Amino acid sequence: MTMDLRMKWLQWLKDEPRRLTRLLLMGLVTLYAGWIGYQFVRNKLYDFNLHYIAAAGFRQGLNMYVAPRDPATSEAQLWAEVAGQHSIEHYDGPPYLYPPFTAQVVLPLTLLPPRVAGTIWLMLTGAAFVLSAWLLGRSSSLRYGAPLAYVLLLAFVPPLATLHAGQVNGFVLLSLSLAVYGLSRRDWIRAGVGVALAALFKLIPLALLLYLVWRQRWKATIIAVVVLLVVLLTAPLTLGPGTLHSYGRRFPPLGRLGIIFDMPPNQSLNGFYGRLLAGLATAESIYRIYLASAVLLVLGTVACCWPLAPLGSSWRLEFALIICALQLMAPFAWYHQLVLLLIPLFTLVTEVVVRRAPRWWLASLTLGFLVTDLHGLAWHQLAACPGWLMSRLLLSMPFYTTVMLWGMLAWLIIQGKRSGAAQGSAA
Repeated sequence: MTMDLRMKWLQWLKDEPRRLTRLLLMGLVTLYAGWIGYQFVRNKLYDFNLHYIAAAGFRQGLNMYVAPRDPATSEAQLWAEVAGQHSIEHYDGPPYLYPPFTAQVVLPLTLLPPRVAGTIWLMLTGAAFVLSAWLLGRSSSLRYGAPLAYVLLLAFVPPLATLHAGQVNGFVLLSLSLAVYGLSRRDWIRAGVGVALAALFKLIPLALLLYLVWRQRWKATIIAVVVLLVVLLTAPLTLGPGTLHSYGRRFPPLGRLGIIFDMPPNQSLNGFYGRLLAGLATAESIYRIYLASAVLLVLGTVACCWPLAPLGSSWRLEFALIICALQLMAPFAWYHQLVLLLIPLFTLVTEVVVRRAPRWWLASLTLGFLVTDLHGLAWHQLAACPGWLMSRLLLSMPFYTTVMLWGMLAWLIIQGKRSGAAQGSAA
C-alpha cells in the first residue's frame, strides 16, 4: 500500500508540470484569442496598417522612404492616397521608420484585405509571444522553466498593447528569445539567426551583434552578419531598386535625432527627462541631459561586461542587461516595446528561484511588474492626477522598473566577478 502511494506521488510530480503547462497555454490562447477578436471588431491597428500601406506602396512601385518629387503632393497625401485605395482609415505615420524587412514580411499579406491581413498578423504575433516564452523556459535549467515563462507572459500587459496596435515587437521578442535559447545550448546558428532577425525588424538590437563579437562567438557573429546581408540584399528585389539607398539616406531624420519625446508611452531616458524637466529647462538642455545619461549608461553596461573575453557563465545576465540598456538609451521606447523586458524579468526571477539572488528581490520584481502593468492599463488616468510633479513621476513607472532591472542585473554580474576573483586568489 505504501509503495502504491509512493508510486502515485512520484507519478503526480512527473505529470504536474505538464498539467500546469497545458492549463497556462489554455489561458494564453483564451486571452489572446479574445483580445484579437476585440481588435478585429475595433479595426484600428494603427501600426500594422502603417506596415500594410508601406508594403502596398512598394508593391505598386512606389518608394515609401522617399517623399514625392511633385511639390503639389506631400508625403502625407501620398500615404493617404495608398491608404484610400485599401479603405484604411487609421494608421500611424508617415514617415516610415522601419527597416525594409518588416515591409517584406507584410508584403504577402497585402494580397488580402487589410482587416483580414491584420487579424492574421495578430494571430502570428500571439503565437510568437507563446513560442518566445517556451524558448525562454527551455533555455533555463529550471524544471518549471516553461510554466514560469508562461505565467509572466500571461500577466504581462505590454504584449496586449502590442496586439492592440499591431506592432512588430512580438517577432523581435521571438528573435531575441531564439538567440537566448541558442546561446544556452551553445547552438551558434540559432544564436546568430536570432540576433540577425531582431536587428532586421528593429535596428537597435544590432548592439547584441557587437556583444557576440565582444564575447568572441565568431561562428554566431558570422552567421548573424551573413543573414543580415542576405536578407538586406533581397530588399531591392522585393520592394524595388533603390530601397536600401533611400532608407540609408533618410536614416538620420528617421532616428529623430535632437527631439525630445515626452509623451506618456515613451519609457526611455528621453521620455523621462522630457516629462520631468518640461517647463524647467529648454528642449536643447533636456536633450543634452538625456545624451549624457545615455553615454553614462553605455559606459556602465560596457564596464559590467568587461573584459573582452570568451563567453562566460554570466552571459544570461549580460544579455538581459544589454536589453534593458537598449530600452533606456533609445530616443523612444514606447510602452508596447516593453515586451522585451520579459527576457530580463525571466532571467532575474530564475536567479531568485535558484538562490543566486536575494529572495527579497522577488517582492521588488513583483512590484515593478505590477506598476508596469498599471501604466499600460491606466496611463490616461495617471496623466490627469492632481499635482504637476506627481503626475509626471507616475507616468514613468515602467521606466523605474527598467532601471531597477538594469541595476539588479549589474549587481549580480559584479558580485559574480568579485566571487570569481576571490576564489582565484584563494586558489
